[in-house]
Amino acid sequence: MRRRSGFRKGLRRFRRKRRDDLIYALALVAVWFFRLLPLSFGIRVGGLLGLAAFGVVRRERARALEHLEIAFGSELSRSERKRIAARCFQNLGKNAVELVNFPRLKKDLDRCVTLEGREFLDETLARGQGIIWITGHLGNWELMACYMASLGYPFRVVAREIYDERLNRLLLGFRSEASVRVILRDSPAAGRQMLKALRSGEVIGMLIDQDTQVKGVMADFFGRKANTPAGPAILARRRSIPVLAGFIHRESDRKHRIVIHPPIEITETDDQDRDIVANTERFNRVLEQEIRQDPEGWVWMHRRWMRETAWEPAGEGEDARV
Repeated sequence: MRRRSGFRKGLRRFRRKRRDDLIYALALVAVWFFRLLPLSFGIRVGGLLGLAAFGVVRRERARALEHLEIAFGSELSRSERKRIAARCFQNLGKNAVELVNFPRLKKDLDRCVTLEGREFLDETLARGQGIIWITGHLGNWELMACYMASLGYPFRVVAREIYDERLNRLLLGFRSEASVRVILRDSPAAGRQMLKALRSGEVIGMLIDQDTQVKGVMADFFGRKANTPAGPAILARRRSIPVLAGFIHRESDRKHRIVIHPPIEITETDDQDRDIVANTERFNRVLEQEIRQDPEGWVWMHRRWMRETAWEPAGEGEDARV
């Protein structure tokens, strides 16, 4: 029995390794292919491939439709929810093509990206403090980091590593080509790197819209409790760091609009745990507002309402790793 069990485990590892090898090889071919195509044409092709994926990946399609029903319920008909889900996949296909073409995009960013609310960022940076920039997987969030870096802002993003080291190096390479500096969330030094950057007056971009294995709290999101990263609220309250919310929206294949909100008020009372939940819910409300304005741009296939309890209750111990 032990031999049989060991054989099965070995077979599963072998299959997983071959699958990962195939995915990496396809990624390299895709990068080569989309860097050969004219950019505008490549983006259209990426969108078509995204739509094709919507028709093929049944589990992710079903999850996206389920989550749209959770968020909007009777506000939208089934056909409207299906249209939004399909456009979501289409947007991700376009995002991927833009990501691998960051070197070409950098030369034309001023014509394809507009920025609203820049004064809020400049005024806050003028105080000599670091900034926590909260955002979500909305529009082409990678392009937003690229654009802000191109303007010369001291911008870093917190990101998690991909399961395959080769794919992770590939993604980090795309970000490096865009002059985007990254703090890897899973690194033991991530917390120290964030605090050092904030003390130096830098802007730290954090995605707060997914259920991940970091310190979290159960916070309202589209009328239902969702495990939400608590790190931004912890850092803001404990260290008096201002919080800005910034999002990017796709307006066409070659046009994007970034919106920066005024600094978000941070609640500070004698109840630290309650404050962290209250501030996280305030962040979620800003995020939800942006998603409602651009539902096609958000990643509805993510298991956002997966847990019934927070991954790790926040409010005690060291500053959260996010």
